[in-house]
Amino acid sequence: MREALILLACVAAVAALEGARQLLRWSAERRRDELRRRLDAIGRQEPGASLLRDRRLSAHPTLDAALRAIPFAHGLEKLLEQADSRRTVAQLAGGSALAGVAGLVGASLLGLGTPIAVLAGAVGLLVPAAVLRAQRDRRSRKLSEQLPEALDMMARSLRAGHALTSAFEVVASEMAEPVAVEFGRAFESQRLGLPVEQAIVEMTERTPGNRDLEIFAVSAVIQRETGGNLAELLGSIAETIRARYRFYGKLRVLTAEGRASGLVLGALPLLMLVLLRIVNPEYLEPLFLTASGHAVLAAAAGSWLAGLTWLYRLTQVDL
Repeated sequence: MREALILLACVAAVAALEGARQLLRWSAERRRDELRRRLDAIGRQEPGASLLRDRRLSAHPTLDAALRAIPFAHGLEKLLEQADSRRTVAQLAGGSALAGVAGLVGASLLGLGTPIAVLAGAVGLLVPAAVLRAQRDRRSRKLSEQLPEALDMMARSLRAGHALTSAFEVVASEMAEPVAVEFGRAFESQRLGLPVEQAIVEMTERTPGNRDLEIFAVSAVIQRETGGNLAELLGSIAETIRARYRFYGKLRVLTAEGRASGLVLGALPLLMLVLLRIVNPEYLEPLFLTASGHAVLAAAAGSWLAGLTWLYRLTQVDL
């Protein structure tokens, strides 16, 4: 058992070092990508740039055509676009398959029984899509945080006599991702012939559930139809969004204790299960190898999920 713990500690140390290396590499690549994006936004196009849409289903034409016949693949393609991920649907499906096999094999090696192994494999299949959804939500939140500054920049551009589309270009060239990417896409879409109103609506479709961007889109579309002082309107929207974020910041502080308690209470049963399995494997064998043990596990999992849901609802405030 001591040798197993030492081996586990060594693997964790190697994984931590590799994670730190990848983080530094990602940071350097992100700075280079940001510089390249800003140069492109002011008119410098890379050699070989194309107006054709990149394949998000698969880089291989045959596999791309096969995936287009699967309705579920189009939902994953839309999710990748919303998360602004460079992966394809084929890569996402391959990662899901590997995660499912890893969960199945890992549970089998730990001797957790066939039902638990199948459940671990099923969870592994869903993990990449869940991570992608979390990435999409995180990107949407960051866009909302950047939106007030972007609206103020647009308002100054409009007061200087520029058109709304030119204000989009200013945001795309001066601000950071992801707000620069979304306004840059809207600018490029209208420049290629799409109506401005439709370009704004498509921007909200790429960030589903973002109420701040929806408020801007509705206001901009209505103003183009009825007229009015758009610069003043954008300034008012920016101040409203800032006030909302100040309120949500206070709310997160008030609910921090409940969220921390939910995290500890939710992780404690899983950590104890793994610890007991390593320290005394025979102690838990009836739980995984008998029918009554499987029933107890199912009841425990159900009560655990119900408790997590209840704790989550306690920290949410309906507005």
